[in-house]
Amino acid sequence: MTVSRKAEGTSPWHLRSRMGTAEIAGRVWPFIDTGGTGPVLVLLPGSVGTCEVFFKQIAALDGPFRVVAVSYPAEPDPARLADGLAGLLDRLRIEQANVLGSSFGGYWAQYVALRHGARVEKLFLGNIFVSPNELFAKPLFDPEWIRNTPAALIQQAWLERVEQAPDSELKQLQLDMLSGRQEADNLKARFLGVVTARLCPPLPLAPSQIVVIDCADDPIIPPASRQAVRDHYPGAAHCALPSGGHYPHVLNSEAYNAAIRQQLRP
Repeated sequence: MTVSRKAEGTSPWHLRSRMGTAEIAGRVWPFIDTGGTGPVLVLLPGSVGTCEVFFKQIAALDGPFRVVAVSYPAEPDPARLADGLAGLLDRLRIEQANVLGSSFGGYWAQYVALRHGARVEKLFLGNIFVSPNELFAKPLFDPEWIRNTPAALIQQAWLERVEQAPDSELKQLQLDMLSGRQEADNLKARFLGVVTARLCPPLPLAPSQIVVIDCADDPIIPPASRQAVRDHYPGAAHCALPSGGHYPHVLNSEAYNAAIRQQLRP
């Protein structure tokens, strides 16, 4: 493993100096590992952003937990991503972990439990979909556009979308990610993973091991999609946040962190 030595910026999510990298099956997996002996919490970002988008969880949860925030490679296939994450856990000498994925990260986190269920203590599914069909009405999620558009143009389209949003911490974070912290090929691969998503088969986990987190004001995941997740996992714990949009780990981090602590307390 190697550790990046790139210069830090001034924003709180500029954490490259804390990143390590591991090569798993020929692919590079960047990550931040806070270390420690507490329960392991693995964090997987959604389509836009590196592991740095969890900067508030890294700051707040380090201590009681060993937080491992992961930037995954440009791979749309959830099974390959799941096997890659298992390889990273091997490299970090982690036998079992609580795995939290946000959006596309939460979608493919299901496959970690599917293929490596014995390694998952609890599975947190944050702001996810089980089928992407309801997303296709949005132009930036059009499957043909995603497949046929060069990665740099997809990145530019999302950059222009974010630039139109009101000023906020989330806007500055996403502009930073889309301006080079996240590579264009990586961004396209994640959106390819979204538009080719399929319903995950039943997981080898007890309902008590699954936690669904969603937000009433999520502009990306519509109400029907949020209900479909709950229906797919009856009996799972459900943390419904009244606000936080599609990025509650940034926009409503205190409630998000509290939900994690509540589910992982002894």
